[in-house]
Amino acid sequence: MNYERFDHTIKQWIMNNEQWIIVKRIFLVNMTKEITPYFSQLASQGLEKYLAQGKKIWILVNKKGYAGGIICHDCGNIPKCKNCSVSISYHKLESWDTIGLCHICKTQYDVPTICPSCQSTKIKDFWLGVQKVAEYIKNEYNKEALIVESMTVNSPNKIKKITEEIASHQIIIWTSLLATPPKNINFDLIIFLNADLGLNIPDYTSAERNFYFLYEAFVKHPTANFIVQSFNPDQYSIRSACQLSKENFYKQDNVFREVNGYPPFGELCVILYKNEIEESLYTKVDTLYTDLLYLKEKYELKDIEIYSTPPLIYKMFGKYRYNIILKWPNVRQFMDIIFTKLNLAKKGFKVDWMAESIV
Repeated sequence: MNYERFDHTIKQWIMNNEQWIIVKRIFLVNMTKEITPYFSQLASQGLEKYLAQGKKIWILVNKKGYAGGIICHDCGNIPKCKNCSVSISYHKLESWDTIGLCHICKTQYDVPTICPSCQSTKIKDFWLGVQKVAEYIKNEYNKEALIVESMTVNSPNKIKKITEEIASHQIIIWTSLLATPPKNINFDLIIFLNADLGLNIPDYTSAERNFYFLYEAFVKHPTANFIVQSFNPDQYSIRSACQLSKENFYKQDNVFREVNGYPPFGELCVILYKNEIEESLYTKVDTLYTDLLYLKEKYELKDIEIYSTPPLIYKMFGKYRYNIILKWPNVRQFMDIIFTKLNLAKKGFKVDWMAESIV
């Protein structure tokens, strides 16, 4: 079989101070050697085994809707939202009608049958969404899976309703981790379909977020066994999480941060500007960038690094966005100069003094 197994002995105290010993198993699957990109051979076998035993299964899918997007197989064009620079997700309604949906501004679109770029009819969906996973479970195992896209509800009645629905289904499909597992509900098998997805975000905190994304699930569900599917199983955040080792993770992540001057070994400041007119955006950002380079030279701050770059989502809610990133062991010293010489707030710039992210 194409996987590694990590065994962890967990001790829990029960009545009369007796210890209950649990052996948690985490299986890390190398998806580059699998036949299909979605469910590994081990995951398929796990589903069959646990379903036959009547046990509870949680499948974690990182994409809402039926599929993550739509792509033309001839020219590679991916339709995007007119208000936001993100791909339109593919959704199926209860009526089985299909729509395109922007997950940022919630604008709905008709699903194209012809590519608007090259007029090809080879339009296909890509990435696996929760609806397609539920459809797969229904077709392969004749089981109705419950889709839970969010647990961010404040009403006790809503929480009670969702908890009751979870209790009544054998397979639960989630798009995100639970902050707190529902009371009196234990999962026997938890499957991460794509443990790599969080690493695709171009940010220095991506590895740390991905580590805790996995680690917290392992810790908060002590009685469950896990199948973690990854196209990069040697990546240190994934491997350290499967080892339940914060020490190993931070040992490697700190090396990366120190070499590149990221916090806590350096300071970051992100200056964001937004404008509905793209040309005006570039004019404002270029002017500020030039001013910053001038101040850097004037005050002989040779080591400070200044970059201009678009954020991860270039356009959001109809406004174009651009970042200027400052990196230096003591960015605050330069920021004092900037606020004295430049009036950023009145010019429409948003300043994140001690930025924890650059996207």
